[in-house]
Amino acid sequence: MKIVRTRRGARIEQDGLIVSEMLAKPGATNSLFDVLAACVAALARGERMAMLGFAGGGVLAPLRAMGYAHPVRACDLSLDAVPLFRELSEPWCGDVRVDKVEASAWLRRQRAPFDVILEDLSARVDGEITKPAVSLDVLPALMHARLLPRGVVVMNILPVPGRPFKHLLPALARPFRHARALQLDVWENHVLVLGDDLESAATCSRLIRRVLDGIGSDEARAFSVRTIR
Repeated sequence: MKIVRTRRGARIEQDGLIVSEMLAKPGATNSLFDVLAACVAALARGERMAMLGFAGGGVLAPLRAMGYAHPVRACDLSLDAVPLFRELSEPWCGDVRVDKVEASAWLRRQRAPFDVILEDLSARVDGEITKPAVSLDVLPALMHARLLPRGVVVMNILPVPGRPFKHLLPALARPFRHARALQLDVWENHVLVLGDDLESAATCSRLIRRVLDGIGSDEARAFSVRTIR
């Protein structure tokens, strides 16, 4: 992990990939983190938010700029970047708590269900940055079980060797009644929005673009939304 100080804050990089973009004040990162934040801010219907995978909290600057001021409960296997996140964001980040623990273990021990769960886990597998096995095998059903009836799950899906997106996305969506997939113009990642009570793809697209436009993000016109199920 490499931390690079920037004019607006700091960036965490790993193998040339941006793992997190930390800003010194709320605003657009003009990156994937804006899209993840927008899915939460536009589609969450309540105040209880969980983050599985925190790194440097890259979604917090756009999320707070979008007006989502609710507490955030997060977990990560490493808290190395949290002190820098606190240094840069303490005046504005609000109530953010990060526990050092494995994601599935953390989620199982939560007593109350969530309105929104953001899953942003990654792992190095055979030299590639991809999704960890727990994201593919355990978490979809577990997140569904820990979600309120009108809750939303947002997943950042990295390429998985040997599993094309056309097969991977429906498999991850299986526990949920509805699934929308965001395909990004610049980033190779896909974003999955999952739930048992979701708006149509067209409505999701409109709501997400509206909050991205609201913070002036370059990502507002850089994605498309389609229905998986």
